[in-house]
Amino acid sequence: MSRRPPNSVPHRRPIARQVAVGLGLVSASLAPVTVPADDRPAGCEFAPGIEWPELRPLEGGLTEIDADHVRREGERVSATGNVQLFEADQRLDADFLEYDRAAGSARTEGDTRLFDGDLLLHTQGGEYRLDAETGEFRRIDFLVQSIPARGSAALGIQQAPHLHEFEDAEYTTCPVGNDSWWLRTRDLKLNRETGVGVARNATIRFKGVPIAYTPYISFPLDDRRKSGFLLPRAGTGGRTGFDLATPWYWNIAPNYDATFTPRIMQDRGMMLGTEFRYLQPRHNGILDVRYLPDDRQTGEDRHFAQWRHQTRITSNLNLRVNAADVSDREYFFDFGNSDRYGGSTPFLRRSADLSWNQPAFRLQTRIEDYQIVDPDLSGAGEPYQRLPQITLEAGEYLGRGLSWDLDTELVRFERDEDLSGRPVGTRLDLNPEVRWRHDTGGFFFEPAVGIRHTRYELDRQDNRPESISRTVPRASIDTGLIFERPIADGGHLQTLEPRIFYGYAPYRNQDDIPIFDTGEADFSFDNLFSLDRFVGVDRVGDTHQITTALTTRIFDQQTGRERLSLSAGQIHYLEDREVRRSPGDDPLTNSRSDLALEGRVRIGDAWDGRGSILYNRDAGETTLAAVSVGYSPRERARINVGYRQREAGARSIDQTDISVMWPVTERIDAIGRWNYSLQEERDLELLAGLQYRSCCYGIHVVARRSYGFDGTYDNSIYFQLTLDGLARFDSGVDSLLREGIAGYDARP
Repeated sequence: MSRRPPNSVPHRRPIARQVAVGLGLVSASLAPVTVPADDRPAGCEFAPGIEWPELRPLEGGLTEIDADHVRREGERVSATGNVQLFEADQRLDADFLEYDRAAGSARTEGDTRLFDGDLLLHTQGGEYRLDAETGEFRRIDFLVQSIPARGSAALGIQQAPHLHEFEDAEYTTCPVGNDSWWLRTRDLKLNRETGVGVARNATIRFKGVPIAYTPYISFPLDDRRKSGFLLPRAGTGGRTGFDLATPWYWNIAPNYDATFTPRIMQDRGMMLGTEFRYLQPRHNGILDVRYLPDDRQTGEDRHFAQWRHQTRITSNLNLRVNAADVSDREYFFDFGNSDRYGGSTPFLRRSADLSWNQPAFRLQTRIEDYQIVDPDLSGAGEPYQRLPQITLEAGEYLGRGLSWDLDTELVRFERDEDLSGRPVGTRLDLNPEVRWRHDTGGFFFEPAVGIRHTRYELDRQDNRPESISRTVPRASIDTGLIFERPIADGGHLQTLEPRIFYGYAPYRNQDDIPIFDTGEADFSFDNLFSLDRFVGVDRVGDTHQITTALTTRIFDQQTGRERLSLSAGQIHYLEDREVRRSPGDDPLTNSRSDLALEGRVRIGDAWDGRGSILYNRDAGETTLAAVSVGYSPRERARINVGYRQREAGARSIDQTDISVMWPVTERIDAIGRWNYSLQEERDLELLAGLQYRSCCYGIHVVARRSYGFDGTYDNSIYFQLTLDGLARFDSGVDSLLREGIAGYDARP
C-alpha cells in the first residue's frame, strides 16, 4: 500500500466559537450553487495533488485485508502496518485495525482513511460497521468529490451510507489551500442522498471576518431546490437610503414554491414582497405582491401586485391572464425596477386572453385594461379598455404560389366618462388579402390585392354620426432580382439585390372616425415595402407609391456567415397623402420619403457594427441616425460605442452611449456605461463597477448615477456576494448590467 502524501487532505483548522455581526440570516438559494469546473478561473482545481484511494470491486460480500502484519483469533482479525481493508464499494486504510468478522465492525487507531468513492474521511481513529456503513470517528478532515467541498470536525458520526453528522465543524467549497470563506458550526449534517446540508449555531467568515450568524442554516449539496434564506441583498439609494432585503425561499412541493422578501429601507420603512409560483400539467403562473405600509416619505401605503397565469384547457384552447396593479404613479420611480416593469413604463397592462388555435386559423378573445404609471401623463392619455376584443386570423396556401389571409377584429372600446369626453363604441374590421408569388431563386414577383372594411357603432358620438363605415381597397406588386458573384479568390460571395415595390390605396375621408388605438408609424427601412402609414385600424392611409431599393451582401463561402449587408431605398410618391391622424392636419405633399440607409458588418471575429440612417434630401438634413460599433477580441471582453439622433419635435433625442466590459486580470472584469444626452447636455446614466470571480466565491460592486423624469439624479451602489455551495442570490446587478451593456456576460 502506498502511504498518504503529507498534503493529501487539508490541515484541520482549530474550531473557534464566535458570535458574528452580519447582514442577516444566510442560507442557500434555489439556483445551482456549484460552479462547473470549466467556468472556474485557471488554477482552481479543487484538490490538486490529492491521491484518491482506489477501490477494489468485490462480490458476494467478500472482505479483503492487506497489511504488513495480520493476526487472526477466531472471528477477530488484527492488522498493523499499511493496513488496507476492502469491502464492496468501500476502503478503509489505517495504521492499526481490529476487525470482528461476526459483528462486521472495525476499530482503528492512528492515521485512518475511509473512502466510499465520493467522500474521503481522514481521521485519528474510530469504530466502523462495514455492513451497515455506520460509525464514529475522532478529529476528522473530509473531502467530498461530488459537491466539491471540504471541512473538518472534532467528531464525526456516520448514521447511514450518505448521512454524516459532525460536531464542532467547519465547511467550505474553496479548493484545498484556499481559505476564503468558512462556515463554522457546532453541529453540521450532510445528507448526500437528499442533497441537503444543515448547520446549527453557525457563523460565516469571509476573508477571516465574520459576516453573518444564524442559529440554523440549511443549504443544498447539489442543484436540487430547497427551502431556506437566500443571500441578503444590500445597497444604498438616493430615494431609499440604506436598502437591505433578506429573501426566504420555501420549496413547498416539486411544482409549488414561494419566496418571501422582507425589504428594509432606511428612508421608507419595511416592505414585504411575496412571490408564489405554481406549475401543473395544464396550467402555471406567478403571483407577485409587494406591500409597504405607511411610507415614511409620503405617509401612504404603497403596493405592487401582479398575477401571470396560463392554462391549457384543451390541446387547442388556451387561457392567458396578466393582471397588475400599483398603488401610485411614483412607485417604480421610488423603489427601482420591478422584475417585469421599469421606471420608464408608462402603463400597466391588465389582460385576459382566450385563444383557439387551428392549422388554418386562430381565434382569440381578449379583455384588456391599463393603469397609468407615468407621472407626466394625464388621465385623458390612458388607453381605451377593450371589453372585449375578438380577433380571427386565418390563411391558407392554395398551391402554385397562391395564398389568402384574413384578419378580422370585433372590439368594444370603453373608458371612464370623467376622464375625457372622447367617444366610446364598437368597431368591426375586416381585412382580407390574396397574393401570388413566383420565385425562381434569382427572381421573384409577388402581386397582392386586398380590401379593408371597418364599421363603427358609437355610444358617445362627440358630434360624430352614430354609425360610420369605411371601405378601402389596396393593391401592391413586389418584385426583385438577386445577382451573385464570387470575390476574394472565391472565398466570399457577393450579391446584388435590386427591388421595386408598387403600392396603391385610394383616399377615403375618415375625419369622422374617432381615434381609439391608432398612431403614426415611425418611418424606417422596413416601412419602404408597406402600405401602412399608421399603426392601428382607425386610419388607413391613402398612397400611390413606388419604392426602389438596392441591397448588397457579402457571405463567407465556407461558413455561410454574412459579413456585410448594405441597403438603400426610397419611396417615390405619385400623389399627395390626404389622410392624417388628426382631421385638421395638412396633406403630405412631399414627392419622396427620406432616403433610408441600413447596414451591418462583421470584420473577423472581433468587430461588428450596424447602423440606420434616414436622410431628408429636400431639407438636406438627417432625421434619424442610429449607429453602433462593437469590439470583442476575446471572451468576456466587449466595448460598445453607439450614437442615436432623431428629429421628432418634443420627442427628439440626441444621445451617445458607451459601454464596456473588459478583463483587467483573469479573474477581474471592469464594467462601465456612459449614456449622455447631447441635446440636454447632461448625463443620463453613469455606471461603473467590478466583478471578481475566485475559485469559490464571486463579488459584484457597481455604482450607478441615473437621471430621473423629475429632473433629479439618483445615486445607488449595488453589492453582490456569492459563496459557491452555500448561497447565491441575484441582487439585481446582473439584470441591470444586461440591460445597459450589450453582450454582457455575468461571471458564474
